[in-house]
Amino acid sequence: MTTAFVLVTLLALLVLGLDRNHVRTATTPRSRLAGSTDAEDRDLLRVAAELRSAAPTRAREAVSARTAARVRPASATR
Repeated sequence: MTTAFVLVTLLALLVLGLDRNHVRTATTPRSRLAGSTDAEDRDLLRVAAELRSAAPTRAREAVSARTAARVRPASATR
């Protein structure tokens, strides 16, 4: 009887502690991430500037069955 009472008490304290922790962390208005979020991403700005300044490339030629790579069968002789 005493063992059951102790186990129920420990289980109740565990549930109470988990619920208290959940309520404390779930109702905070701030972000879950630490630090500020107003920093600019310099890598994104650098990549965008490089893409804008890159020379435009030629349009790829259309690939068809006639211009596709020609492969010899492995059993063919010369």
